[in-house]
Amino acid sequence: MTNRTNSWGVSYSRIAWLENAIKSHDNVASISRHDDIIIKVTRKRGCPLVIICLDEYTLGEAAARRVMQEFPSVNFISVGGNWNGYVPEAKNLCLSHKIGLFNSSELSGALFKDEFWTYHKKDKEGNPIYPFKTP
Repeated sequence: MTNRTNSWGVSYSRIAWLENAIKSHDNVASISRHDDIIIKVTRKRGCPLVIICLDEYTLGEAAARRVMQEFPSVNFISVGGNWNGYVPEAKNLCLSHKIGLFNSSELSGALFKDEFWTYHKKDKEGNPIYPFKTP
């Protein structure tokens, strides 16, 4: 595991929090970290995940494209804590590339799902709840 700086400005505390949350998940067999903010996850059930740890208050479409360009193997973007979110355009872009885009409140549910990129919380009527934010 590394503890370096990264071009996304993600603090070590954010990385350590995500790493610990993933390690303690019931569907995670093992993890490894590289490039400071990339966490490779072997799940007990489901395909492997390559998660990028970010701390973006609002992840926009341009930042999602930057992730895809800089880290083509990433299939799961973690934007940060419960207060972090993303714009609908970023979510739609990620969905079209089968890349999960989540904040910490969505993390656990997504790690259980085979088609993890489609995971979303639901309201009482069964409608999707997304942590959309305006830039």
